[in-house]
Amino acid sequence: MTSFSIVTIVYNDVAHIKETMESVINQSYKNTEYILVDGWSNDGTKEVIMEYLFSCATITLENQEKDRFYLEATHNAYPTLTFKFLSERDRGIYDAMNKGIALASKEWINFMNCGDRFYDLEVLQKVTNENIEQYDVVYGDLMIYYKDENTHFFKKTSHDLNKLYAFFYHFGHPNCFVKNPIAKDNLFNTDFKLSADYDLIYRLFIQKKRFLFINHVVATFTSGGASDTQGFRSLKEALKISLFYNQNSNVMRIKIYLFYLFALIKKIIKLYMPKSATKILLRLRKSI
Repeated sequence: MTSFSIVTIVYNDVAHIKETMESVINQSYKNTEYILVDGWSNDGTKEVIMEYLFSCATITLENQEKDRFYLEATHNAYPTLTFKFLSERDRGIYDAMNKGIALASKEWINFMNCGDRFYDLEVLQKVTNENIEQYDVVYGDLMIYYKDENTHFFKKTSHDLNKLYAFFYHFGHPNCFVKNPIAKDNLFNTDFKLSADYDLIYRLFIQKKRFLFINHVVATFTSGGASDTQGFRSLKEALKISLFYNQNSNVMRIKIYLFYLFALIKKIIKLYMPKSATKILLRLRKSI
């Protein structure tokens, strides 16, 4: 029976953690290990997580140290839905995500970080209905939520992985499932602060891992996270990654430079465009 380790990382985001948790816990498919990795929050996030778990699950292991807290639990109504909660300081987003990989014990790993959520409550069931066992990476489409404009925009993920350089923003942790052993052998590169998930996908593609696209919207990704608020640095990292994995093709490198030049221009325009105009453009894009 297909099983999932769903990982949520969070730091000081008490306003959104419950929504993300519920999108995982309320999935109709319950053969799931839910791993929460907290960066030692001090805004009440830890307490919200613990209160939620104590209300719906039986604690099977609990360990409290000076700067570290860890527990394991099993859902009271669904014994195949289990929890692991780790709270300790980390060295950034991808260090925390690597901790989630280390804790994962199920067949497939997905990252649904705080503020993001599964698109609907049937996502995991839809994934299991596909013939996924022979593949290494499974990915679907992504819905982007622009919280500043309070609007959603559908991002169609390309099926042509040879154009991976051109869709770094469409293909990341929320809409992607990676087989556990492969994830453990390919941890996130913490030298990248904003685009290590893109680096991971490119690395797996270069390693000729078997990818499967499923025609479902997997997740709603909230725009405004670290990679958005530091957009120029994120773009610079993505350019570095694309060039690194295409060192032997001058034609491809020219394509990459042109693509990122246009992406940079778009970011500059968006930066200086009034928010009202941005909202209008997003609505126009949705109608096309």
